[in-house]
Amino acid sequence: MPLLLLASLKKYSLEARVKYHDLATVIAFLSLSVLSNSAWADIQPRSASQNYSQKSLSNAGNPAAAALIVARKDPHVMIGGSFEIGGGVEYGNLDELFAKIDELSLLFNPPKEGDDGTGGESPPSPENPVRDYQWEDIFVEYPELEDRLDIIKSKVVTTASLLALITAEGYGKAELTSEASFVLHEDFLGGTLLFGMAFKGNSEALGIFEEITFDSDIAKEQLKTIPDFEDTDPIQELDLSGGITLFYDPANKRVKMSVDNDSLLLVKATKIAQFSLAYSRNVIQSDAGDLYLGVKPIFYRVGLTHTSTRIGEITDTEELFDDIKNANYVYENGFDVDLGLVWAAEHYQLGASITSLFEHTYEFPDFDRTSFTSLKILNQLNKQSSFTMERQLKLEAGIFTDQRHWSLNVELDANAIEDPMHDNYQWFTLTGGYAADSWWLPSARLGFSRNLAGSKLAYLNAGVTVMKFFNIDVATTLDTVTLDGSEMLRGANIRLGVQFDY
Repeated sequence: MPLLLLASLKKYSLEARVKYHDLATVIAFLSLSVLSNSAWADIQPRSASQNYSQKSLSNAGNPAAAALIVARKDPHVMIGGSFEIGGGVEYGNLDELFAKIDELSLLFNPPKEGDDGTGGESPPSPENPVRDYQWEDIFVEYPELEDRLDIIKSKVVTTASLLALITAEGYGKAELTSEASFVLHEDFLGGTLLFGMAFKGNSEALGIFEEITFDSDIAKEQLKTIPDFEDTDPIQELDLSGGITLFYDPANKRVKMSVDNDSLLLVKATKIAQFSLAYSRNVIQSDAGDLYLGVKPIFYRVGLTHTSTRIGEITDTEELFDDIKNANYVYENGFDVDLGLVWAAEHYQLGASITSLFEHTYEFPDFDRTSFTSLKILNQLNKQSSFTMERQLKLEAGIFTDQRHWSLNVELDANAIEDPMHDNYQWFTLTGGYAADSWWLPSARLGFSRNLAGSKLAYLNAGVTVMKFFNIDVATTLDTVTLDGSEMLRGANIRLGVQFDY
């Protein structure tokens, strides 16, 4: 992994731990602790930063493309192999995410046994008789409670809306990447053998929230009991319904509200080692063009883990980092196949590929669900307990000038798929570039990509190849988000690589 990038991300993470507390830090930077090995995630398509020739020798490319690039022997392309590392971050579309989550985490503070949440002893059941007070009379005698029910209603609505918003848009991801490809044989049984390996890892902290079902009638009846307490009575715990508790101190008539339900922070992580051997060859030659076919068997070594923490139980970010770093992974082997074809003419080429033909499913380790009572929470946990490497059809087309110095390429995922975090991805990519023959004149490329599903994020990509050997590519989102009063890009990544002959 690039040490400079890792050091920068780690420094940022440490600063964030001081600056943002508890759940806020976890959401944005927990992934960094998991990805201590060389890994990559699908936050932004790797192919978006590459031209057609580079993708030919990439694990991310069409399985049929290697034979094509070997046959062409382009003077501006090295055809021995490639190696790439990189990293990046991405945020959800929620301004002041940290402040909002801090607000929520403070509210989710369910009382512990023997603790009323205010530092006093747990109150006994009221022994004073319930006086027949009218609702209006309560506010006459207790003017500080005027509009209290409306205030509670407003707080509940705000909390429920914040829960939904964070669930949909409040996330933070981090990625590190590593990939290598090598041409093993240029003429094996009439075709090309390409060996590839990659180490993939992704992690995400996501909120799973239980809806707050608030009954104002129940709350009203509970508030009516407030005049029944004497100044000498201990702090009283009033159940306002929907897991909302009001702590009332008769001595000073102060109130405190807290929420207690099954809402939790689920942290999922995967480590995937991938080894492939792609075979591609020319099957049709004609004056109009050539047809290339390719098949890529892939062996997977998949490690999965997850941890969960109730919102009201988050007290120390460092412990949560340690929990995910030290979590036990359950490993499972898998096998799949990618298929591809490319039609190549003098000034254009068309291609299609299918990834994960067999759609193997992998299971996360099970954990104790007995403490959860919400059916919605349990259903969501069940949904998050496995993931399937879903089949996806990828389409591509490119046009280029004589000698293929200038090129324009478009790629489209024909269907959306879910990653291990159950986030949806369907990328559209447009890339143009210039490939130089000279060692001294750099090659350059510009690209645009958009996720047509899930986040709907768009990225701008730019890259150069120096001395036909060293590649550097950067990508940033067009969208921004405000964090701690500062406007930041929602996503950014950088990739460094080399391509070589031997």
